[in-house]
Amino acid sequence: MIDIKPIEEKDADDLIQAINQDTFHPGEWKVTDFYDGTGFCETVRDENGPIVFVKFTKSLRISVVWADSENHHRNAQAIVLGIKDAVEKARGQGYTEIIIQTNVPKLANFLTRVIGMRKSGDEFLLPLGNQ
Repeated sequence: MIDIKPIEEKDADDLIQAINQDTFHPGEWKVTDFYDGTGFCETVRDENGPIVFVKFTKSLRISVVWADSENHHRNAQAIVLGIKDAVEKARGQGYTEIIIQTNVPKLANFLTRVIGMRKSGDEFLLPLGNQ
């Protein structure tokens, strides 16, 4: 029988073991990520122990279509102002991070260098903190 329940402090040892042997996301997770108070976390278990640890966050994924993808200066200005506006709105609604997905090298560089987003695959993450 499989059971889903909120993660508890007593699950920490099993979580550490899972993180240490994770081959899908090696080095990406820390135990504290599951106990930091953002979102909520659960563990799915059966009679043999934990199957998976799950963290649910309130993330805002932004998708865009550029009117003129070649106007880099104008687009950069829109990104800076747009991200600032999105952060304010997202924080006000309780979101914990903003996610932008791109495989465009110039945009990817801009998101990390100028905006300060963290690259994770083809996604760029901007944690919003508790401000």
